[in-house]
Order: sequence, then structure tokens, then C-alpha cells
Amino acid sequence: MAKTLHRQENEIFREHLRRAREDAGLTQADLGQAVGRTQVFISHVERGVRRLDAVELLELCRAMGVDMASFIAAFQQEADALPKKRAPQARRTGTPRSGK
Repeated sequence: MAKTLHRQENEIFREHLRRAREDAGLTQADLGQAVGRTQVFISHVERGVRRLDAVELLELCRAMGVDMASFIAAFQQEADALPKKRAPQARRTGTPRSGK
């Protein structure tokens, strides 16, 4: 899988995160403090220096008073509106392992 750091979708994600923070009336320092992190952590996330995992995103959404599913849906709607590159389709190449 190609790295996503410089993809337009990543830029859209970070913009949505920044907008959600600002709409909540929070500074980077406020949000960092609410989740037990520093302002620098939030800055790094918003600039794309640091990526988030799902649990970290959930913590940030909760601290901003934003429903994570709604946040993801809004991000996906904008990302889906981007011009499409033909992505290779996943293909089954063997038999799945049994779940023993």
C-alpha cells in the first residue's frame, strides 16, 4: 500500500480536524491539555508531522464534543469528491484460513 502522508485525502483529514477544533472554540493548547498531550502534539497532527490512530482520533473527537462517526462521514464525503485514481482491485489468490 502506498504511503498516504502526501495524499490529498490526508490534507483534507487534517483540515477537518483543525476546523473541528476551531469550531469547538479550542486552541491547540486547550485540546492538547484536554487529552493529556501538548500543544506541540496537536500542531504536529494538524501539520501532518504526526499521524493519529483510531483511539487517538476518538479521544480528540470526544474532547472537541464531536461525534467521531460524523467526523469521519464528513471527511469521507469530501475525500470521495476528489478526482478518482483507478485503484487496483484486491483479488483473492488462495483459500482463506479457517478460524480455528
